[in-house]
Amino acid sequence: MIEIVYDQNENTEDNIFAGIALPKNIRQIGAPSGNIRIYIEDYVMTYLSQMANPNSTFARGAILVGEGVKSENGEVVFISGALPAQNLELDLEETTFDDATWSCIYQEVKTYFPDLEVMGWFLSRMGFSTEVNDMIVKLHLDNFPGADKVLYIMDALEGEDAFYMAEGEYLRRQSGYYIYYARNEAMQNFMIASKGTVEPEEPDEVEQKDETVMRNYRKIMEERAHNAKIERMNRRLYVVCSALAIAVLALGVAVFSNYQMLELLENRLAQKGIFALENTEQDKTTLNTEEWVEDVDGGVNRSSEEKNLDEVGQARSAAASLPRYYVVQEGDTLSSISFKMYNSVGYVAELMEANGFGESDQIHAGDRILIPTVD
Repeated sequence: MIEIVYDQNENTEDNIFAGIALPKNIRQIGAPSGNIRIYIEDYVMTYLSQMANPNSTFARGAILVGEGVKSENGEVVFISGALPAQNLELDLEETTFDDATWSCIYQEVKTYFPDLEVMGWFLSRMGFSTEVNDMIVKLHLDNFPGADKVLYIMDALEGEDAFYMAEGEYLRRQSGYYIYYARNEAMQNFMIASKGTVEPEEPDEVEQKDETVMRNYRKIMEERAHNAKIERMNRRLYVVCSALAIAVLALGVAVFSNYQMLELLENRLAQKGIFALENTEQDKTTLNTEEWVEDVDGGVNRSSEEKNLDEVGQARSAAASLPRYYVVQEGDTLSSISFKMYNSVGYVAELMEANGFGESDQIHAGDRILIPTVD
């Protein structure tokens, strides 16, 4: 029995477990936290590890016995014994805890651990990891009610284990637990008695098939892990290639758009007679000749070259103020059109405002939309 020591001067971690005599010789697994802690005795761990033999392809189970000790602010669950649950030898879908099953369980608890009570159950499902499913949650809530009842799951194939405790309608995985070492004569006697009832046997045909299944299962799991690694690498390569393709496409669109704008500007200027697309020798001579003329007031008029440059600037400003339109292509969105026209996706709001679009309006291939001038 675990003794409760009522000592007002005793201080433990955060005073949560003050008043509870905790074992001194312990080994911490994980990072236990909260106001409920789980302590499992070393002989019990040895027995459960033997039960979760990797050569077994079926679910194995046990009933965990011990006691729960509460203080003013915290609670400690001590597990100091375990009994095999024969009804968990089969597949979980066939597992039932009927009156006959519980009668046998309570009889064995009374025989080997008369001072302890049922504190939960143990489950070994090789190759199924330590996660719980709806069936496991239902089995626990239906047969082991109470916030202090535990479920201990072990996957010997993966070398993983985990404790769970009920929290409402769910099972919450505990962040860690403690293994403590004590003179557990009751568990030692039970292990000796249970071992003496089983005579060593030569591996039969079923066990040999189990070993074959195990080898094939390990091979399949290794192949799956290798294929998953290759698939992750392929996904990353695809993302990188897609990003490069989009960057090249955006650069090409920007260059092509700038070329079209320059060509349009030249055409506009040619139409207004400011300069011809193909300058003659006379035009070149005119542009390169500086003609300085004094006016009546003694000032100096600008050369014809400066005048031409002013006219070109005015023409370009006039061309920039002209409305532009864009014909929607297949697959275009307002974001992609903003990127094409302004080299940025930050002008979607301006496009919507200029064309009177609402949030629910959609664009379609062939639509002609106005491209507003922005700073």
